[in-house]
Amino acid sequence: MKIAPLNNYTLENLKASVDRPQYALSETSSAIVHFGAGNFHRAHQAVYCDTLLNKGESQWGITGVSLRSSTMRDNLTSQDYLYTLAILGDETRYRVIGAIKNILVGPEDPQAVVEKVADDKTQLVTTTITEKGYYLSDGVIDQSHPDIVNDINSLAIPVTVYGFIAAALIKRGKDNAAPLTVLCCDNMHAGGQRLKDGVNLLLELHSEETLSWVAKNVAFSSSMVDRVTPSTDQSLIDVVAQDAGLLDNAPVSAEPFTQWIIEDNFAGKKPPFEQAGALFVSDIAPFEKVKLRFLNAGHTMLSALGYLAGDRYIHEALQRQPLALFTEQALKRNVMPVTSVPESVNGEVYIDDVLQRFRNSRLPYGVLQVGTDSSQKIQQRLFPSVDDALSNSKEYAYLAFALAAWVCFVRKAVINEDLNDPLSHDFAQCIDEHVNNDVHNFLKLAGASKFNFFSDSEFMASVDDCYTNINNVGAEQAISEFLTL
Repeated sequence: MKIAPLNNYTLENLKASVDRPQYALSETSSAIVHFGAGNFHRAHQAVYCDTLLNKGESQWGITGVSLRSSTMRDNLTSQDYLYTLAILGDETRYRVIGAIKNILVGPEDPQAVVEKVADDKTQLVTTTITEKGYYLSDGVIDQSHPDIVNDINSLAIPVTVYGFIAAALIKRGKDNAAPLTVLCCDNMHAGGQRLKDGVNLLLELHSEETLSWVAKNVAFSSSMVDRVTPSTDQSLIDVVAQDAGLLDNAPVSAEPFTQWIIEDNFAGKKPPFEQAGALFVSDIAPFEKVKLRFLNAGHTMLSALGYLAGDRYIHEALQRQPLALFTEQALKRNVMPVTSVPESVNGEVYIDDVLQRFRNSRLPYGVLQVGTDSSQKIQQRLFPSVDDALSNSKEYAYLAFALAAWVCFVRKAVINEDLNDPLSHDFAQCIDEHVNNDVHNFLKLAGASKFNFFSDSEFMASVDDCYTNINNVGAEQAISEFLTL
């Protein structure tokens, strides 16, 4: 039996268990332009907007913009831009999202994108374009990149997000249009400032007179987002068709957890995202630090420990009671006391929730996937906590063990040719040259010499002791012994 396709006319044929829009698509409008209409956006920001539309806030639909491929537009057009969100928890729940009104493809019709951003009805521009979309090199915009060069030379056919926004702001300024907010929704520190820097760079070259209008009428803001969203494959398409009762060519799946922390800096009308569960704050930095030191650091610890114990996935590592207890106690006893947790966050509950999310076997994290580029990540995820613990005379034993485990992980992964890291060759060279002090050399390669703990002989001796014991008895036994001390 052929399954009917999902669209505005077949919504009534959805199975009763599927949540659907409580509004008529024809009665909503788009005040948001979003660059990067991929899976994460469709499982995150678009869901918040859909919730607002369900509450009668009818203007907060979305016009998506793809800066590269037309695939998402092509998949969704015949579905009236409806798609199914599969929420993968203990049970699967389904919800049809109708927040996306249209998707424009930048390379096909750049002027249509410029016109939409310039439209006086557009109140908010948002981005999920990944770090690559910001063209950064050593933290600043790479003005030698061909795409940036294109927009520096001319804004007639913009290529970058900076170019599209700058061209639209020139038009908005000439028309004295309504104020506008540009909100970065990529997890990148000071993302709003990055967008501002890129736009202002182009405006200085193409329309200096627009700069003063922008200073008074445009806000550039940052946000922190969190939700695991896997890629869509044929198996998801098939399961959604069977369970929901309609064929959806572009469903998306996600974990039950979702978080959106937004810098409360708006020039124009502000969507009431707090009604959908988002949090507006004056400064997102403390929330970024909590995520980095609890969630990301916990991931890094479990990646190393799980690999050493022979596990393939993070959720398998957490099934080992010593590994689970060690990670929980490391975060609660060593990291939390030296981390300024915002008043609206309960640190212990946050850590418990993080570990529970990691246990979700329906969204498996590979230990080697999490361990990718760990020599770069560990500089932000663990090293600052160590320095803070030492400078504040706080307990650091768990952190010393975690660093030792990371060194063991690197050594084993290099020998097994499993390590995906920009320093893989350097680590391998240390091993080939039979350099005796792995702890000192591996940590130094990972940038530890920039931190105070690296010159603290007592702390480094503790790391050495843990490293020796892990090598002698194995990770799981070494953890069990550590926990009984």
